[in-house]
Amino acid sequence: MAEAMIIYPKQGTKLDGSLARKTVAFLDALAKDDSTPGLHIEPIQNAADPRARTGRVDLQYRALLFKLTGDGTAYVLHGIYNHDDAYEIARKVRLTMNPINGLPGFDEVPEAAAAGVAAPQPVAAPAAEPAGRPPVLDFAADDLTAALGIPPEVAEQAVRFTDREALAAYANTLPEWQGLALLMIADGEAFSTVAEELAIFRRETTPSDAAAAFREPEPVSDQELIDSFDQPAARMGFAKLSGSEQLRRVIVEGDFSAWRIFLHPQQRRWVDADWKGPYRIGGGAGTGKTVVVVHRAARLARTNPAAPVLVTTFTTNLADELGRSLKQLDPGLGFAGALGEPGLFVRGIDAVASAVLRSAGPEVADAVAAVLGVGRAEVFARTEPGAWRQAIMVAGGGLEERLRRQAFLQAEYEMVILPNAITTEAEYLKVPRPGRGVRLARAARKAVWAVIDAYRRAARQAGSLDFAEAAAVAARHLDATGRRLAEHVLVDEGQDFKPTHWQLVRELVGEHGNDVFIAEDPHQRIYGQRLVLSQYGIQTRGRSRVLKLNYRTTAQNLAWAVSVLQGEKFVDSDGEPDSVAGYLSARSGPTPRVEALASLAAELDRAAEIVGGWVASGGCAPEAIGILVRDRASRDRVVSGLSGRGVDVRALEAGAIRPGVPVVLTMHRAKGTEFAKVLLFDVSAGSIPMGVRDYDFDDAEYADALLRERSLLYVAASRARDELVVTYAGRPSELMPTTTAGD
Repeated sequence: MAEAMIIYPKQGTKLDGSLARKTVAFLDALAKDDSTPGLHIEPIQNAADPRARTGRVDLQYRALLFKLTGDGTAYVLHGIYNHDDAYEIARKVRLTMNPINGLPGFDEVPEAAAAGVAAPQPVAAPAAEPAGRPPVLDFAADDLTAALGIPPEVAEQAVRFTDREALAAYANTLPEWQGLALLMIADGEAFSTVAEELAIFRRETTPSDAAAAFREPEPVSDQELIDSFDQPAARMGFAKLSGSEQLRRVIVEGDFSAWRIFLHPQQRRWVDADWKGPYRIGGGAGTGKTVVVVHRAARLARTNPAAPVLVTTFTTNLADELGRSLKQLDPGLGFAGALGEPGLFVRGIDAVASAVLRSAGPEVADAVAAVLGVGRAEVFARTEPGAWRQAIMVAGGGLEERLRRQAFLQAEYEMVILPNAITTEAEYLKVPRPGRGVRLARAARKAVWAVIDAYRRAARQAGSLDFAEAAAVAARHLDATGRRLAEHVLVDEGQDFKPTHWQLVRELVGEHGNDVFIAEDPHQRIYGQRLVLSQYGIQTRGRSRVLKLNYRTTAQNLAWAVSVLQGEKFVDSDGEPDSVAGYLSARSGPTPRVEALASLAAELDRAAEIVGGWVASGGCAPEAIGILVRDRASRDRVVSGLSGRGVDVRALEAGAIRPGVPVVLTMHRAKGTEFAKVLLFDVSAGSIPMGVRDYDFDDAEYADALLRERSLLYVAASRARDELVVTYAGRPSELMPTTTAGD
């Protein structure tokens, strides 16, 4: 007997732990055999839709389903309800297909609306607004219906709004494709652009014919309905699930794994497309760039299982998250045991460099000589962090005081000397230094080179390379030998890569179609310096796109996070201006709160109240609560302080988030994570920005360091899916938005 298909709604009822597990068991059994007596799959008398069925999840709860019979059997879940509620809802809800764009959805029968019966997902009417203000949407309602398939009753309400925030709140009550379409139109996008971005395939029709099509829809077969769920826009709201593990991930783990199943149309385009060379996608936090990287990597690996597919990023933690996501997305994917072998190989970029060096053999000495001037085979130890300070002490006597900074010397080394393979003072005296800000006369360059030479001599004696050197040597080795260890390279968080990392990426893969795929966000650059990819052999100009639709963060949290960046200028890796203008979220939630406390002790008291309240409410799993701080000392202080106040939390180091308790982590460590609820702790003047004085040798470098701190706060705030609270003691950080929600 063929298994039935389960079609699950993304915006379905959120279930607590025990009921979620029962629902998984029920749907798994339903898929395997819908005639099993214990399921009690039964038609419903007086249902609005004859395909409506109920099923017994337990003695109290019933599943409301719609049974479709075509080439196979499919069950579309509406929700899990108390026994009596399921039957009441069934009398007023039907499964329909939009007559203009063919998208499936749930609809309220007109009789129920006429009788004043509440819809299962109530749509709020516009609030009273001041007279005389122009509408947000400068279109007639029937134009929205004819152009995109917005239902007439929705369109009629939408065009009456004169306040953007009120329209956004209304959009949040609608199916996601409808809400996003209205917000994009309000943002000035043309109907054709909205349809393209959301993959809405509509038939050409006139406003009068569109209205008539909704009044008297043509009959639709069960098979047509089943097929309609395959449309990209339909997959915003529904997913065809198979197997108990997939059911468990979506239902039990909820939104934190739903992205693996619910791939949005805009994301799907970049997963499935092919290009003749490198391609780059940008976009703010929550726009799904990492989702695209994961799904695209899986697609490439499935298409050619014999191909080595490398997925890499800046940090080990993020690489581990990418690996886990790929395994959860498709446990059947093939993973390579080593770089260059068939299958997926997921590592941080520095680990990739080490893998190349391990495979190089004695030839590595030639690459070391080309990069550092003196050949050697000792390349596996990494230089100690204090090596720059030691080199300054030994050979920095000729440096101006303002240049006796590790930050300056390390940046000069990584941005100028290593990528240009400079091995002598004479070469350094001649090399251009575009974008480096601080000017260096000949004598200053000589003084800088003296420190560089001391740094290299000490590393040679220790038998070590630093991470940037390791990447440079690995790239030079691959270039010299012609080895290509990947068919495809996918880079996540590319904005943090250094020049030698990009040189390594270029040498890992030959130049051909789909060779390099990059996801980046200049607004999240918290490690590296600005650079232009074309300088390192990766040409993405004309092959790039920015994602604007935020699928993770509520509109309120997104607005707060974006306001941290207000007034600053950002540049992408093609050297072009980038902006957060136009980012949209159709999700809504509480306004972020900013709370000022009198002292650190008072702030810890308040943090205990907030986090303890979140845990007690049961609104999300404890591990879906994150407390973010600027540095490790603050992290340890918060863990100790909250534990002493009766709130069990744990510090997050390496590895995945484990169930059971809220986590405390640094803002840097939070990169690549998300939480239902976030507390940003100690966003005070003494906490952030931190360390920018190390960059005051040059105004441009100082400004860039301050921008990285601002980006760090943006990253931290944008980790919050649903609720964001910010606290500080004393004076607030200068990076805090000037108008802060909740003050």
